Amino acid sequence: MVRTKVEIKRIEDKAKRHTTFTKRRQGLFKKTKELVKRCDAEAAVITFSLAGNIFAFGHPSVDNVVNRYIAATSAPELGEVVPVHEEAEDAVIGTNEDDETLGLEVPLDDMGMTELEELDRTMTEMKKKVVDKIDGIISCSKN
Repeated sequence: MVRTKVEIKRIEDKAKRHTTFTKRRQGLFKKTKELVKRCDAEAAVITFSLAGNIFAFGHPSVDNVVNRYIAATSAPELGEVVPVHEEAEDAVIGTNEDDETLGLEVPLDDMGMTELEELDRTMTEMKKKVVDKIDGIISCSKN
């Protein structure tokens, strides 16, 4: 039995797109969990749905992995470690198959304007640092 190659393109039907997003997100989290277990690695995956919901998986936690990444990639003069979000305590946390890893979903509907603005500011800072790191890697690879 031979697998046929599926063309990667946008799914136009909104219901099918949502179903595919949910299944693929779960599969991505499962693969990440497997990588963590097999290789004793630390990993984090963050996805955003079209509805604005945040889905995150991390071991030991998303905050720990992102803060470690930011600390490792920040210039010494910037050095400040910015948490992913201050509302982590308010997030809905569900345990996965084992108690070592957590899945994290931030309920945006429950956040006020101040909390959403802070989350937006923090994520904008994080995005800038990631883009700067990617640009640095690309420029190093060209040399």
